[in-house]
Amino acid sequence: MDDLEMGPDEALQDAIEQFTSQGINLSNIVKRVPGADPEEDPEPIKLSRKLVEQLGELDNEASEEIMFGSGMMRLTFVTGEAQAAHAIGETAAALKKELQKHEDATTLAGANGAVDSLVSAALSLLRTEDAAPLVHVLECLTVLLMDAENRERLGIRGCAALCIVARTHASNGAQLRACFQAMRATMLVHEQHRQTLVKSGCVLKLAIDAMREHGKEKGWKEPGALLAACGVVRATTLADDARARTSKGHEHAKAAVDLGALPLLLDAARSSLASSPGPLSELLATLSRLTVTDQICQQLAKMDALRLAITELANHVMDAQVAKQACFFLANISGNDKCKEQIREGHGHIAIVQAMLLHSNVGTMQVDAVSALGNMALRMPENCTAIAEAGGIPAIVHALGQHINMPRMQSKACLAIRNLVGRNEELRQPILDAGAEASIRAVMNAHTDDYMHNLAKAALRDLHCNVQLGVVFTGEVGEAKTLEQGDMNGENHWDKFLETPEAQEAARAEFAALGLEMENDQ
Repeated sequence: MDDLEMGPDEALQDAIEQFTSQGINLSNIVKRVPGADPEEDPEPIKLSRKLVEQLGELDNEASEEIMFGSGMMRLTFVTGEAQAAHAIGETAAALKKELQKHEDATTLAGANGAVDSLVSAALSLLRTEDAAPLVHVLECLTVLLMDAENRERLGIRGCAALCIVARTHASNGAQLRACFQAMRATMLVHEQHRQTLVKSGCVLKLAIDAMREHGKEKGWKEPGALLAACGVVRATTLADDARARTSKGHEHAKAAVDLGALPLLLDAARSSLASSPGPLSELLATLSRLTVTDQICQQLAKMDALRLAITELANHVMDAQVAKQACFFLANISGNDKCKEQIREGHGHIAIVQAMLLHSNVGTMQVDAVSALGNMALRMPENCTAIAEAGGIPAIVHALGQHINMPRMQSKACLAIRNLVGRNEELRQPILDAGAEASIRAVMNAHTDDYMHNLAKAALRDLHCNVQLGVVFTGEVGEAKTLEQGDMNGENHWDKFLETPEAQEAARAEFAALGLEMENDQ
């Protein structure tokens, strides 16, 4: 500052501009003059420090034991009086409000110990009679855990603390709902947390027990805990963490079915709870995530889940979210051939096409609808004819053209077109007339020698369009496309062959046929 003759504020602003111009993210940096008053810090940092101070004033030590994994885990924490609990709850509520104002606030709060403080606060409020303080703390923790860096800060202690809260308040709808929401945020894009909570914390059993207790047994009067439990079940089935070599999402889905999730979800979907689009879409989304095996699809078909999905799609066809989740469910369950027939017999394909026409601008819904029609068409000529008669061909082609930049739409639409013409040659021309070739060529040209390029090329081939399937020789020496000629300086096997008795005999026979005699013939 002295060399450039800048004031503190001017130097600070210049430093910010210099870093920003270089593309450096300063969202997790406190931007104030060194030595300045801490009261000038951003509000999330001040509230995080206040929460730490309030926890430091608690003086009653307590502990809880929990079955975690293959053994017992003891968590030690501090508790206080009701007045202190309310003060902590108010601070957590204020911090949550600040976090929701600015996205950068979650990074700043997490870097200043807010995650650990909120976990400790949740444990300190574990036995309080008033539900509000604990709910505020858990809701604030949920907002923090939506940030990837903050999820890394949670650790085993945080996972175990959430399991203790869920078990302690299994009968209390408000606390359980907030706890399940925090658990769901914990498992997003984090396979390690997901497996820890399922294997060590038995979170699937906790969630399905909550569906049972807070659903039909209470007359659907406390839907919050049930719907939050659905979110937990869905989160356990995800495979969204690129850092993990493998995912156990399918195993978790099968485990949820074994614990009895399907009848509970179907009962809820048939109850008064499903009269609102929001809860209905949550239930359909959870059912969709559990249809991971052919056996589970058959179970759902026997429970009349197909009729339910088609009926609700028709009843809520104007709601894009319900239409998306219903199409997603029908797409997943269409992996079973008998289910495909039942969907056609129940006029499900007609409902799907109607939903596509009504929500043409909703890309995610269009992708799931195209996927459902494509799965129905696979190896089912009757279904292909029914889809074409219902106007499915122009709907699919239009969806591909309008949402061509969506990777899932590219793959699902190309597969749907291939399935439609695979055993129904008469549908080839209607698809071409609808303008599919231009969109498919655009997809093919947008990708170079990868899965999508080959898939689009296969769709064009099935439509009998002009497409180059062979590999053109480039004439580049040393490339893999050149023919392998062998080592020119290698061993000469031909000379060795000529010295064998078989070769000598064949040569003599050829010379004799020409009326000649081989030299050195003995």
